[in-house]
Amino acid sequence: MHSRGFTFVEVLVVMTISAILIAVGVPSFQWTIARNRISDGTNQLLAHLEYARMESSRRGNSVSVCRSINPNAPVATLACSSAATATTDGNDWATGWIVFEKVLPNIDESNFEAGDQLIFRQQAMGSGAGARVMIHSSSPGAEFVSYQPRGAGGIIGGGQTFTVDYGPVLTPISADRPIGSISLTQAARCIPITLLGSMRVARTSGGVCL
Repeated sequence: MHSRGFTFVEVLVVMTISAILIAVGVPSFQWTIARNRISDGTNQLLAHLEYARMESSRRGNSVSVCRSINPNAPVATLACSSAATATTDGNDWATGWIVFEKVLPNIDESNFEAGDQLIFRQQAMGSGAGARVMIHSSSPGAEFVSYQPRGAGGIIGGGQTFTVDYGPVLTPISADRPIGSISLTQAARCIPITLLGSMRVARTSGGVCL
């Protein structure tokens, strides 16, 4: 008994249908990836800001969150930074960040100094030439937020906003890229921080945080 194979026409029909399904499905899949990456970046930053706020009250000391271009560095060389890298703007926190407690006599909340207590290291969220998460702050040059213990002044670095988006690396690389100059995607999210330190997650519309 002979088995019947596929005819050339049948193969072409199957290939055409497959190509159509892929063309329809790929954009949806890419949107899902972008949305998930943005959600992850937003949740991680928000969680660490909230954690720093809680720890400042619990420890009775200032607790800071600052951008770092090498969060895996040994404690002796670990530092906050507002420097741009080859693929990251100077106010893009996708390089990673650290959470630390200020320990007297250290008083500079914007820097991790010898004697300060390291609490957490956040790894970089990708720095390649392809699509990746970008987390820009609205206070270029002052890449930190510091929470003060209860009754000692609230927050340093409040009144700013973080935008979290996913896409190709913005070029040319900027030392201080203003948030208003960034074309945000529909999936982008914002984290506004009030002068009192409260935070929320906001959607965007027309490239503007709501």
